[in-house]
Amino acid sequence: MKNLLKIQALTVILISVFFVATAQQSAQENQQGKKRNIWFGLRAGSDLTSPTTDFEEIKNEFNSNMQFGAFAKMGKKVFLQPEVYGNFLVENDLNTKKIVANSVRVPVLIGFEFLNLGVARAHLMAGPMATFYINPNPDKVYDYKLQLGGGIDILRFLSLDVRYSVNLNNNVKEELKQLAWKSGVNVTLGIQFR
Repeated sequence: MKNLLKIQALTVILISVFFVATAQQSAQENQQGKKRNIWFGLRAGSDLTSPTTDFEEIKNEFNSNMQFGAFAKMGKKVFLQPEVYGNFLVENDLNTKKIVANSVRVPVLIGFEFLNLGVARAHLMAGPMATFYINPNPDKVYDYKLQLGGGIDILRFLSLDVRYSVNLNNNVKEELKQLAWKSGVNVTLGIQFR
């Protein structure tokens, strides 16, 4: 519990510092007549729950769980990217498919653009993610995870991200050492605009 409180406090401090820095940068850019570095977008994707290179298994993973949502990206080389998206499970009955809302996820990521080729830009990102379960069992109403990953922005329009989620519990260090797949890999494709 103490670790979780430390992580939450650190997250609030980092976000506050970033917002102040972004506000100062925006004020300077407004005075100079430059465009703001704030992007908005829509994102869709899936969680891959097991490691595989088999195309059919990957296709089944994408067909059985989906996520859709929105994000904002503030900053240029160093950026803040808050997101909100719904996670849906597809249940197959005999002749019907039923889409069931599973959870609402709210990651707040801090990223760093480390490569700019003009047409494509590569970035790394990390930050906390809160998950609120829509139909929770009494034991699990919400949880917190740490997301780590990276992505590529193409023409500042398409955004492909791959992220790994780590449970925030007493075994964080051990899970990071082993990169246990049980938390899943999140793959999303988004479009972004000003």
